[in-house]
Amino acid sequence: MRAFLVALAMAASLVGSAYAQDKRVSPQQSKLLLLAPHLEDLQPVYQNFGWTANALTEVSYGGVARANATPGRLQAFFHQLAPITYWSRATDLDGTWVRQSLSWFKDREVRVVAPAPAPGPYQRVGRFETDGASCAIFELRHLTNDVGSTNDVERQSVTGIFCPPTGVVLDDALIQRVLEGIFVRRDGRIERVLKGVDKPIPERIRAADRLQG
Repeated sequence: MRAFLVALAMAASLVGSAYAQDKRVSPQQSKLLLLAPHLEDLQPVYQNFGWTANALTEVSYGGVARANATPGRLQAFFHQLAPITYWSRATDLDGTWVRQSLSWFKDREVRVVAPAPAPGPYQRVGRFETDGASCAIFELRHLTNDVGSTNDVERQSVTGIFCPPTGVVLDDALIQRVLEGIFVRRDGRIERVLKGVDKPIPERIRAADRLQG
């Protein structure tokens, strides 16, 4: 029974499946918060899709883009599994996922130039090119085959893409900054998704918490 629930959760986590709701929310209401390097002056758009029809995966979205172009954008999905489920598989971080998950890339050629590592590490990053832009595709997800109960953090996952503005080099240091700028709400607090970062939460992100209260 548990393996069946895991399989259902993986299918439901694919963006494009039917959601229980689909609405835009304010930063104070969003479960996902973004602070993208070189895009700090822009306000991201947030959406909470709610739980999938089978009530196994809650999906939220955050995205920010400079002008109507591929360079200068960060788009990410936050998935929260129900307590009885766990992540046993990773997302295929490839061109198909990009085109199917993000409407901006639907009719664009996406060429993977540096595949993400095989599933296993919590942090996986690959690179692709499209419209003359160099972009990163990433996932932060705890995988397990342990049938025991997982905690809330281990049931959470973030998958997305980042394309730096024109003229900005996409190096490992910049990708690290992108991942450090992804936050989620946990038990009423805002925390970084990326593990092992010994830095304070930026004032702009903490402001969302104060306004909520």
